[in-house]
Amino acid sequence: MTEGQTAARRQTLIGDCAAAFLLLSRFPTGWHVFPADNPPNFTSALWAFPLVGLVIGACGGLIFLAATALSLPPLMAAALALLATMLLSGGMHEDGLADMADGFGGGKDVESRIRIMHDSRIGSYGVMALILASLARVGLLMAAALHATGLTLVLLLALVYAAARFLPVFQLSIIPVSPHARLASLTGNGGVWRAVTGLIVWAVPLIIAFGWQVAIPAAALSCFLAVIIARMALRRVAGLTGDVMGATILLGEITILAGCLMAWELLALPIPMMAFVAGMVGT
Repeated sequence: MTEGQTAARRQTLIGDCAAAFLLLSRFPTGWHVFPADNPPNFTSALWAFPLVGLVIGACGGLIFLAATALSLPPLMAAALALLATMLLSGGMHEDGLADMADGFGGGKDVESRIRIMHDSRIGSYGVMALILASLARVGLLMAAALHATGLTLVLLLALVYAAARFLPVFQLSIIPVSPHARLASLTGNGGVWRAVTGLIVWAVPLIIAFGWQVAIPAAALSCFLAVIIARMALRRVAGLTGDVMGATILLGEITILAGCLMAWELLALPIPMMAFVAGMVGT
């Protein structure tokens, strides 16, 4: 998609939001109807990708709270929360991680890697990647529940999921879409302002709620991960694909949450919002 095509198909902010939810989730988007002669412009909607993460992450956090309120074990509560987020996203990020692991791990050249990634079957690399990622996500969620409780945990997960969905936007600004891509061919470099707006959506609330000492290391670690994956994609499949971006989102969720937890542990920092709530209760 060229810049001219993107400008010609510019859409409203509501249209951007609807396009983002249409691409990245299974939420109904009947609240906005795209004209037949003006289909969704996903490049214009890049800034709204983190908004999808805010909603999915918040839903996962609420499911976790509901499960713990029913006295379910933390492991089961975390598993149910992750199941909910997977269903809301259509499992596309898990599929992307499995396909990328299979293609990057088993392919010998660009053509063979693309063929493997487009194959609907999952190989051994993909199975191992999904198992390890699922274990990491469940473990991190259980650990996060020890630092943040109640609605603070919901806010944390919402911002983590939002930040993870910013990472493909960042990747699109530094490397091109692969000529072999299918789903990713619907997107492109949205420009500086869309990237900055997408960053503001999650970074500012994360800093306000949990402090810059937590937000900055977590953001830096996740962006470093996005760059590493982007460079691998450029060498192995000549650019970004939908599978690569999906895998980046899932691995980003792990990295960002792990970064927050490591910052709290290493710096022994209180969570500003939790300290504020505790002070209000104490008075």
